[in-house]
Amino acid sequence: MSDEVLQAVVRRYLKLRLPQSVFCWQGGEPTLMGLEFFRRAVSLMQRFGRGGQSVSNAFQTNGLLLDRDWCDFFRRYRFLVGLSMDGPPVLHDRYRRRPDGTGTHADALRALRLMQEMGVEFNVLCVVNDATAGRAREIYAYFRDLGVRHMQFIPCVESDPATRQPASYSVSPAAFGDFLCELFDIWLPEAREDISIRRFDGLLRRELCGSTDQCDLDGRCGECLVVEHNGDVYPCDFFVRDEWRLGNVAATPFARLVERNRLRRFRSARARLPEACRECEARTLCCGGCLKDRERTSGNFDAPTYFCEAYRRLFAHASEPIRELAREIRAVPVTAI
Repeated sequence: MSDEVLQAVVRRYLKLRLPQSVFCWQGGEPTLMGLEFFRRAVSLMQRFGRGGQSVSNAFQTNGLLLDRDWCDFFRRYRFLVGLSMDGPPVLHDRYRRRPDGTGTHADALRALRLMQEMGVEFNVLCVVNDATAGRAREIYAYFRDLGVRHMQFIPCVESDPATRQPASYSVSPAAFGDFLCELFDIWLPEAREDISIRRFDGLLRRELCGSTDQCDLDGRCGECLVVEHNGDVYPCDFFVRDEWRLGNVAATPFARLVERNRLRRFRSARARLPEACRECEARTLCCGGCLKDRERTSGNFDAPTYFCEAYRRLFAHASEPIRELAREIRAVPVTAI
């Protein structure tokens, strides 16, 4: 990303004067841009922001390039760092390898401990694939013993270009459902100890508040716009395609980009649920599922999500315990400060 595009993104986003403005830095691997790029980004936020604006940053990394300078920067400007880590070495190194074939677990672990030492706010993002799907208890215990308090678990499913079938390393819907149910049973007794698993936190928050900050649980799409390195804007990082391009931030303000018909069509697609979904009790859990997983099933948005079986299992398994936990929380007296 050039400095010109960076300036346009920051200036035009902060010009919206939203109650909360969040920049999420992803890649590839964003550390490859170098620390000076992000120092420049923060200086632009300070330049174009106005009094009373809340501006925050999230940063997704594999951790290989993190050092004390990076961590000092993250702590000083309160970046929330997501560290990609798939559990103990035998699981992490299965797919996260360098070109020479060596694993990267030791580097990710070094980054984790450095962030802990230097007081960086972070969570761990673990990919659930064919190798990790049956190891929920082992992975959870590993992270907990490392002192990780915030975890996310993301299902891996990609299609083989030749067959359009799920690639061999993908997790099946049944295996992902089993993983979620086992993970829930491990987490539930410790949920009161401030161990956070984002998907379960989202279910609890929706029970308590009626909504979450997670688009796949809330049935909202197109809320987090994606800006590519050249300034092109798209409604979702899973749909960076010509047919969904909204425009270019260097040429068009965000306020006009969000009014584009393409964005309206993208957002409305989530509500076009197939008949089976409208009658399904688990719809309150998945809201029909992410559009990328609905498209994967049939090539369009009108099919049930690829992970339908997984979400049905989790709904049957976790709905009542989540409601009970919500009742406990509501019963706690609020102490005046």
